[in-house]
Amino acid sequence: MWITLLVMAVAISLEPFRIGMTVLMLNRPRPMLQLLAFLCGGFAMGMSVGLVVLFVVQRKLPNASHVSLPGLQMLLGALALITAAVLAVQVATKGRGGRRKAIGLERLSARARRLLHGRSLWVAGMAGLGIALPSVDYLAVLAVIVASGTAALTQVGALVIFHLVAFALVEIPLLAYVLAPEQTRTSMIALHNWIRSRRRIEVACLLATAGCVLLVVGSTSH
Repeated sequence: MWITLLVMAVAISLEPFRIGMTVLMLNRPRPMLQLLAFLCGGFAMGMSVGLVVLFVVQRKLPNASHVSLPGLQMLLGALALITAAVLAVQVATKGRGGRRKAIGLERLSARARRLLHGRSLWVAGMAGLGIALPSVDYLAVLAVIVASGTAALTQVGALVIFHLVAFALVEIPLLAYVLAPEQTRTSMIALHNWIRSRRRIEVACLLATAGCVLLVVGSTSH
């Protein structure tokens, strides 16, 4: 369970949108408070949904605890490999053509831009809540925890560790900002630009690697 959770948490932590929101918070007034509000919102939503699924929904699904963890790991690994293959085919067929139109902040209304760059901590908190809304990958994480069949306390610990890793690129800048504000901001902007510049073939390679890891872990756990 732990390897699967860490692989998925690292993948989620590197989402361009999540890092972009961290950069945005660093460029708002009172950056530390903005980051803290954003982090608290994300943790509140993620932990609340996770605890409800683990200890309320799971009890209403009597067959949920009988799901095979190795089988689930192999399924997730296979899905990652399929996604990687699809991306690789797209790269091979489209080459460098078909650029997507990016929807940037410049296309937002003036009011929305003022809201994003304002001082309100409520906006940061709501952004954190929004970014942690249940998604397919997060539901997969919860399925892995449920399938592990471990004790309730261990499941709660797994949920906390997952969120700590998934929000690592919010937590680290929050701590680093105390010592080096400008360097922290510059480093996060550079990281965001680097991740956004990655080509599909590189993303496909990362997905293929993660898929292979999950398949190996799942097959050796049988």
